[in-house]
Amino acid sequence: MLLLGSLSAALAANAGSAADPLLSQSYADSWAQRFLQAQEELLRQRLLGVGTDRQRELWMLSVSSGEKAVRLETLPAGATVALREGDSFTLLTGAANVQVQSGTLVDVTHGREVYSGSLTAGNQYICCEVLSAVLTVTQESLFRFSGGPAISKFGDSSAAAWYGSAVDYASLRGLMSGTGATTFEPSRTVTRAMFVTILGRMAGVDAGQYPGVSFRDVEAGSWYAPYVEWGVKKGIVTGMGDGSFAPSSSVTREQMAALIARYASAYAIELPSAASAPRAFADAASISGWAADSVELMRRTGLITGDEYSRFHPQNGATRAEAATVFRRLDATLQIL
Repeated sequence: MLLLGSLSAALAANAGSAADPLLSQSYADSWAQRFLQAQEELLRQRLLGVGTDRQRELWMLSVSSGEKAVRLETLPAGATVALREGDSFTLLTGAANVQVQSGTLVDVTHGREVYSGSLTAGNQYICCEVLSAVLTVTQESLFRFSGGPAISKFGDSSAAAWYGSAVDYASLRGLMSGTGATTFEPSRTVTRAMFVTILGRMAGVDAGQYPGVSFRDVEAGSWYAPYVEWGVKKGIVTGMGDGSFAPSSSVTREQMAALIARYASAYAIELPSAASAPRAFADAASISGWAADSVELMRRTGLITGDEYSRFHPQNGATRAEAATVFRRLDATLQIL
């Protein structure tokens, strides 16, 4: 606790001073109080051994601190973090660089503004007004994050990309993992088996409760079989119409829409319309008749959107980036119902 106390003192000493006019006294005091409360709770829970094996393995433990959270993350070289106003972090060990695109990043340990370049291990950084910055890990590093920065442990998936926060969400929730130790392959399509499995994981399905198989091409005992069978029993999965499921085929965007719509129906979830419904899809005529209502539901709720030309591309295979984004939107919607 001495370390935490010294941090608070450093914040108060530097904030709003002539040497550091960028950081107001009230902003620093408010942030420091939330941070210290979160750290005390984090330390308490770790001493008690609270947390799942998976969380400990990932060096991650989240605790409540208003709308903030504290995360400990070990990130490999090539990992990225998208920083925004209100976030803060400490590079505990290792090495990393930061690229500030706009706004102000402050090293509160020394009370000075930070521009693009190398970070100093052991120093505390706070993201101030209108900050937009990307942190890149140059060697395996341990960080303490406060706030909600998007983190990508995959060298081929920038946290600052349009899907960055969704990849972080899917990885953190255990819904999707990388295709390799440092790869996510965001542009790779998702198979029908994987998509239904992710949907089942989100629903908290007990795989042991679904031992059977209903399709001739679903192998009993395979990693996806219980989730496909769950989908059959719930009326979510209907197959290809010829007794097959085609588990290795890419799930199309209209199939993705249908699966989510059936999932909502199976669990009596009334999805709310988006505050501002997106425009009608310009290629609506190419949507299969059996999927039309489902695609319209996705458009109206904003769960699946079109491209910049308002095209839905119904027969295109859904990518891993798109799937992660849809699941993140769906979960966020369910949280407010």
